[in-house]
Amino acid sequence: MIRIGSVDCKAFRTICDKEDIKEYPSYKVYPPTPMPAFLVPQEGGLETDTLKKAAYRYIGNRVVEINSNNAQTFIQDNPMQPKMLLFTETKSAPMVFRALSTYFDKTLEFGMVKKEEADLAKQYKVTKFPTFMLIKNKEKPIIYDGNSFTYSELFEFINIYSETFVFVGDQE
Repeated sequence: MIRIGSVDCKAFRTICDKEDIKEYPSYKVYPPTPMPAFLVPQEGGLETDTLKKAAYRYIGNRVVEINSNNAQTFIQDNPMQPKMLLFTETKSAPMVFRALSTYFDKTLEFGMVKKEEADLAKQYKVTKFPTFMLIKNKEKPIIYDGNSFTYSELFEFINIYSETFVFVGDQE
């Protein structure tokens, strides 16, 4: 899980000294242990994309790529655990979906179906991409009908159907 925070080096000089912060602003990434923390280079000013790339590579990915060969197994294995499917045109799992798959790794399974898998899209009656769909046991699939695909919007949709209810404040 990625956490973002800031430290006022005037008020908390000891923390900045301990973390070897000498320039302001500075951005430090703390990957999962045992990897060491590192400062994000700021050549010519820092852009949001640079920060994202530095942090995103440490976001877990528990998304299974679903195709016609493994779809049945994915759906039928562990039948009591709900499955979250993303039907997409992208080549790899979007960062938001990866982050959600890591957060809900104990309560849901996440699969990604590429648009090229036309038979699966037809089987699940998917006509637009992206489509987020929740499959729970033998119930009718539940399609996310929101317009926003942000982490918080998808989290709220998924959280309703996860086996363990997470309080909204916990997602941050």
